[in-house]
Amino acid sequence: MTRGNQRETDRARAQARASKHKKVSKEENKARAKLTVASADIMRQKQVAAAKKKEEEKRKKDAAEERKLYGKFIRRSLDRFYKMNAPEKLENLPKIMEKFKGKWDKLQKGLEKTYGDMAPNLSKEEFKKVKGKMAA
Repeated sequence: MTRGNQRETDRARAQARASKHKKVSKEENKARAKLTVASADIMRQKQVAAAKKKEEEKRKKDAAEERKLYGKFIRRSLDRFYKMNAPEKLENLPKIMEKFKGKWDKLQKGLEKTYGDMAPNLSKEEFKKVKGKMAA
């Protein structure tokens, strides 16, 4: 290798090192900072959306559990009521539960119309009073 070639090779290596460790201009730094902030904002938005989704799923699950417990409460109340007041209707309890599923207010009104003050209280307020005992 000649002396001239050596200089060119050294110069090329030095340029490669310099471009690798090149100082960044202020404009480039500002652009990188904006990009970093924008990326962080996007991630925060995704996290908030994920948290909302998780909260909504939990709320739906809790509501489903509440409906299930309320159905159990009504079944137990009707079972106790019919055992004392109309034992012959106990065998129809599953049919009654199916017929009035989700229409508990209509069932309550019908029981009050038939049995008057003796009818069981199937209201949500009554359910909330005994709910803790049922879940255990």
